[in-house]
Amino acid sequence: MKKVLSLLLALLLTYGCAAAETLSLSLIGDCTIGDQYKYRGYKSGFTYKISQAGLDYPFSLAADLFAQDDLTIANCEGCFTNRASTGKFMSLGAAPEFAEVFKLGFVDVVNTANNHMRDFGSAGREDTLEALAAQGIGYFGDEDTYITQIKGVTIGIVGYTYPINEGKLKKYQKKIEELKEAGCTFIIASAHWGKEESLNINLEQRQGAPALIDMGADLVYGHGSHTVQPLQIYNGKLICYSLSNFTFGANAAPEDDDTVVLQVSYDIAADGSCTLGIITALPYKMHKDKDFRPYPIEDAAGKEQVWRKLVFQGEKNPDSGLPESFLTTGYADFRGMMVVDEE
Repeated sequence: MKKVLSLLLALLLTYGCAAAETLSLSLIGDCTIGDQYKYRGYKSGFTYKISQAGLDYPFSLAADLFAQDDLTIANCEGCFTNRASTGKFMSLGAAPEFAEVFKLGFVDVVNTANNHMRDFGSAGREDTLEALAAQGIGYFGDEDTYITQIKGVTIGIVGYTYPINEGKLKKYQKKIEELKEAGCTFIIASAHWGKEESLNINLEQRQGAPALIDMGADLVYGHGSHTVQPLQIYNGKLICYSLSNFTFGANAAPEDDDTVVLQVSYDIAADGSCTLGIITALPYKMHKDKDFRPYPIEDAAGKEQVWRKLVFQGEKNPDSGLPESFLTTGYADFRGMMVVDEE
């Protein structure tokens, strides 16, 4: 049984402790910076519209948020290449110059382990990595890990795509151990998974996410269901099962167009380790009038609809570990909290 004990912030003041420095992250879901290959160039499509509006347009209503945080992470759901499709039914991508969309949107690092990264073959994947690097965008996925240092924290990120089975979990374990050996004090495990168009997690997610935390991950960053799925606090660590799509050129009219910018802060200890601080969920819609530009939801009912999707419902699901107020505020403050597991 999980028991949460509140530690009064006044105790910190009593002992004369200065406020801890914080690490701030922004997490968003699937970003298809491009079109379905068979529709590339159509006037209703992403590449045509964004060529007209400007490469800064897709993230223009979120870029200010991303510019102010320490690290913004997205899933790159498609390729940057001029090569022909391999013939896959839905091949997603755009020309290499469209990688600048991430740069202009202040996205720092992207996941490349997903089911569309080889839509144009292995050569198309290599083109994509080169295009990202040319814009100064970091990437991780499969055998590629990402390491960066921010405010004395050495962050390491590892990612794989479904199926996240026993063999894949062993790969995560190996990579997490390698990141720790490299001096990483904060590790993010990214997973592209989940049943598409479902608001509920599947067995792979239910078993895999806690396993990744138990292996040593400090945060599980999930994406792939194309929907907003619940959050969970497990052993004091945050699990984001899936964060929906964000700017998504693959589909101009998704059935569920709710999305979210998840901002998470961590308190930094002297040794570079981090403890969960504040979670703020900012509700967005994927676009207005099929313009591929996510925009913040303003009405209360629309916001609450997104926040409710982020909390597990029903007795058969795990406890999200979020305060009840999260359902109406999208805000949770874990500073000064300690999570204790009891048998």
